[in-house]
Amino acid sequence: PETYIHHSKTARVAMPQLSTFTRRLRAFLGLPHDNGHFTCHPENLKKGERLKVPGVVKRDAQDRSYVDWSQSAWQEVDRDGFLDLEKGLTGETHFADVQRKNIDSRLSEVEEKVWRAANAAEGDEMALSISLAEDVWHLLTVDLSIAKLLLLEATVELCMIVFFAMLMFVVDIAESFTDDQTKAELFRSKLMLSLTAVRLSTDSIFGWTGRRASSGIEVAILALQGWFHWLLLSIAGAVIVARALKPLRQVIFAPDACLSDQDLSVRMQVIRHSTVTLYNLQFTMNLVAKGGKAWTLPVSVPTLARWTSAMPLTIKHEIDENSPLHPSRGLLQYLMYIRVSMSATDNHGIPVNAGIVYYDPDSFFVQRPAFSRAFAKQGYLFPRLLRGKKFCDQMRMFRDEQMNMIKPETLPMLICDLDNMPRTKVDEKATEALAPYQHSNAVPK
Repeated sequence: PETYIHHSKTARVAMPQLSTFTRRLRAFLGLPHDNGHFTCHPENLKKGERLKVPGVVKRDAQDRSYVDWSQSAWQEVDRDGFLDLEKGLTGETHFADVQRKNIDSRLSEVEEKVWRAANAAEGDEMALSISLAEDVWHLLTVDLSIAKLLLLEATVELCMIVFFAMLMFVVDIAESFTDDQTKAELFRSKLMLSLTAVRLSTDSIFGWTGRRASSGIEVAILALQGWFHWLLLSIAGAVIVARALKPLRQVIFAPDACLSDQDLSVRMQVIRHSTVTLYNLQFTMNLVAKGGKAWTLPVSVPTLARWTSAMPLTIKHEIDENSPLHPSRGLLQYLMYIRVSMSATDNHGIPVNAGIVYYDPDSFFVQRPAFSRAFAKQGYLFPRLLRGKKFCDQMRMFRDEQMNMIKPETLPMLICDLDNMPRTKVDEKATEALAPYQHSNAVPK
């Protein structure tokens, strides 16, 4: 039978990596930081030995998993070329041929930003505004980064101190209360008084000297400054609380989805799997084809009662005669992207929402260099819908190679290989039915 392949040139994508300092800092804070594969079960670890070392998980002839710690194993994994996506260079390599090696946990966030940038609005944008107050509050609690927010608070505080010092300086000059001081000395005294009004000046710092009593106008100005300072601190405190209560990202999706002649598969992982449990998980999956037409893809298990631990979750849409992805529907050549979303509640009662969009490498957006370059500038390859691929195995039984594959007597029992979460491979069971699912750039072998 006729088979199909992609262009053979492969490439490696430069992705963000954790520095040694970051790993050590995470270790100091008690956060997940380790890297490597188990050398044995923890119950068999000898004193002075490392529990995890770098390596590659493989399977023997009996389909039993083991870890190859040799240098040649790493060379085998890294035996490919280099593609400088940050400069927008793609050469002759098709995006579907690039082997991804990292989970790219920020990819869904980057995809959202790129998609917003890809669609610009025109006309009167103020027509979408409910009120100025809501827009400003959203800016403070969502849009501004923490660094910009702190800089804004410090800048407003400083401007307020200088403004009220200048106001008292002008009032004293107008009332001729200069006390034989130069204007510079007078302004300095008012600046110290303004600092005192916001609790930034004390006798131990600036010393204490006698001064004339404040006039009625100056007292009113100081009272007004104290009220504005209280208002500023109240708003800053409310913004901090609002940002602190914003739900955290608790799940990530694999950077690629796999489409075969049997199903469409999406892989998901709980980020803080050692402490977080999700309840009432609900999944939604949409197909979008050329022209913006959309279809709902039924998920095999649309609702899950609970999910926790490091075990990955695979969300599947089974392809049958009723599926929009069935070749008889004629949509495969017009496929643009797949939308996936998940909603749940964590064990603290906080809502959890996540989603991602997987783009077909032959679709309209991906074929525009500006779109893929927007991801590359941040060190990422866009989330892809890979045809004719399946995910590499993540789960294996916890067996000790040095103990003749004897099963351990204590927990844990299963191992989840996080390194394999983003990795895909060609489906060995592919048949002639898989041909319509290949990318359009495939050529006859």
